[in-house]
Amino acid sequence: MSKSSGWEAWEQALKVKGCPPSCWVRNLSIPDEPGHILPNIQGTLPSVEERVREAAAAKLYRNIRPWQTRILRIDPATHFDAPVLCTLLVADVIAYEGLGIVEEDGPNEIPYEALSYTWGAPVFSLPIQINGIEFFITENLDSALRHLRLPDSRRYLWVDALCINQFDNREKSVQVGRMFSIYKKAGRVVAWNSGWSANKSTVLSTVLANLSHSQKHSDDCLARFKRLYLFLSKACEPPLFKRTWVRQEAFAARNIVMQFSGLQISWGDYERIRDFIALLKQTAGVKPESSFLDFTDAIYLKSPFNAIMTLVQPDYENDRKQRKEHYRAAVNAPVSLLDALVFSSSFGVTDPRDLVYGILGFTTVPVSHIGMDMNQPTLEVDYNRSVSEVYQDVAKYEITRTESLDILDFSASRPAPTDIPSWTPDWRVYDPKLAQHRVLNKTNSWKYGFIDVDRIGASWKPIQQPPDANGILSTKGIVLGILHENIDEATAWKPYISPSFDSGFKERFGGRSFDDTTLFPGVSRDYKATFDEMFKDGNLPLYEGKVAGVSMTKAGKRLMTLVQNAMLDKIEHDLRDRVITPPEPIRGNHTIGCASSDISLAPKGFQGNDIVVLFQGSQCPFVLRRSSQGRHTLIGRAIFPFWFEHKSSSFDDLRFEELAWSSPKDIFTQTSNILKSRLKWPEKMSSVWKPVLQDAKFLNSLEDFQLV
Repeated sequence: MSKSSGWEAWEQALKVKGCPPSCWVRNLSIPDEPGHILPNIQGTLPSVEERVREAAAAKLYRNIRPWQTRILRIDPATHFDAPVLCTLLVADVIAYEGLGIVEEDGPNEIPYEALSYTWGAPVFSLPIQINGIEFFITENLDSALRHLRLPDSRRYLWVDALCINQFDNREKSVQVGRMFSIYKKAGRVVAWNSGWSANKSTVLSTVLANLSHSQKHSDDCLARFKRLYLFLSKACEPPLFKRTWVRQEAFAARNIVMQFSGLQISWGDYERIRDFIALLKQTAGVKPESSFLDFTDAIYLKSPFNAIMTLVQPDYENDRKQRKEHYRAAVNAPVSLLDALVFSSSFGVTDPRDLVYGILGFTTVPVSHIGMDMNQPTLEVDYNRSVSEVYQDVAKYEITRTESLDILDFSASRPAPTDIPSWTPDWRVYDPKLAQHRVLNKTNSWKYGFIDVDRIGASWKPIQQPPDANGILSTKGIVLGILHENIDEATAWKPYISPSFDSGFKERFGGRSFDDTTLFPGVSRDYKATFDEMFKDGNLPLYEGKVAGVSMTKAGKRLMTLVQNAMLDKIEHDLRDRVITPPEPIRGNHTIGCASSDISLAPKGFQGNDIVVLFQGSQCPFVLRRSSQGRHTLIGRAIFPFWFEHKSSSFDDLRFEELAWSSPKDIFTQTSNILKSRLKWPEKMSSVWKPVLQDAKFLNSLEDFQLV
């Protein structure tokens, strides 16, 4: 019976009342155990002192080569309570399937399995024997090894807590860089789900055994479906899937099996249970507000395309056909580091550095190791570096790779104080709403003046960073204005008209000025009302943003003048060198709006005398605050609405099609860079920005900044 016909039979059977006393649903014993309780073997033993564990590790581990790892051989046992006896073997990470294991009878290439599990609390209380040495492990790992060992033969597992010397940061750094390859070469990845009693496992096996059986059900059974739904929806949300490392492990796995205490089921059967939960939800009449948790959060990244879709889901959720077409095209799409990091903070780690290191395997990031092309930017795995240094490494890697300072935008919206420099995103507290806001509110739209350097052709790249500059980002930038909290209502909402724009405009439009309403029918001149209407209900195109007053510098006014001249040139081109004479109005696609020089959008945390700076290499301005010794703290992004709704009609109204990828080939065969590439109008803005970034007088205002 096919999957679809099986569900149809189920749905039809549920419409018929009555079932025999032997009905499996009626006789199913559904446990009341809440949450994920580890087996009783855990007890309440305290953790062994770290010095004892470190001494045991010194006896157990010997140095291995960079191309090697270790494999854990578990001896068989017929009784669950029998001591866990293991042997650690050195293995070569060979170029083909499996690992090269050195056994007593000579080298062998043997298949092995990799364990995916959660460490749980750092309580190392239970002893096992490894190479004859007593070694203490966590209760969750002890339970996993006892359930996974075989009764009559050895089993080979790769287990990070045991196969890597956790007390050797140098070895740990090398091994973590190889973990993706290790999981990819494994014959199977065993996902160990903690807290499963025999009764809970029986429910799963019973459900699986009866999924293909269609029958009538009584009202009593239908009432039990809600309880079964609540049990399964909680039981199938294991802590494992909220763990950062499982994303990489599942992504690399060729074959995943789910282990629930003594019950092992295939990934296909696990997906069948997921589909059954969705059916139960409908059958049990669960209200929409009590929808069950999505238990595929981590496994969702099994396909790189799903990593991309995590960010752009709002654009496709109502268009299944388009989603299906993109899925077929993007199964093997790579994932950029930035795309993967955006949602890292929602997954759990013991070590905050693993929010970065735990996702490198399924991204496009080259991990530094011997033989790599040193001309290509890399991100080295190094557990001797602090959390702050690792996060700085990420920011500098992105700056080097993209040749831009776009990563600075992700350092905004975080609590203070912090041990992370202001210019470095703190992925421990990163708010995914920032990314969603950028997508949903189109804040990369051309109308807010973002720079797409790739299409301009101008040299607008950040300066290279000194390799030993810890905590400091050296930049060059141009101060465009000084912020102040009070807005002068009398002047703030008047458009800034440069002398060159005014004279050029009158020359092109028969002596009429920009304020001639007969020239532009239907264009409102109430700038404040227009601004309020466009950004009402706090829907500012800036996450955690606020309208601020700004005193423009000479460089800022020069920027506005150059932008207006570029706008005028575009109008002249669109008019095909035709002078508009009175009383003829302007019709057609001509954007001619001019923004106020006294209004900006700034982060809510700005203060008076903060400065607005356009960095060399950035696509938008940022707000800085002067700190000690002439250095500056980054407050967040700023936006100058160069024009908003001052038009006879826009270049093109924003259509749904423009919300999709600009180039399927680029997005599906190269790094995705979702938040950089989407919702821009580079064809329009490049012609505006090019004269600005090539203007010598404007560039002469560049200053040196050090961000801390």
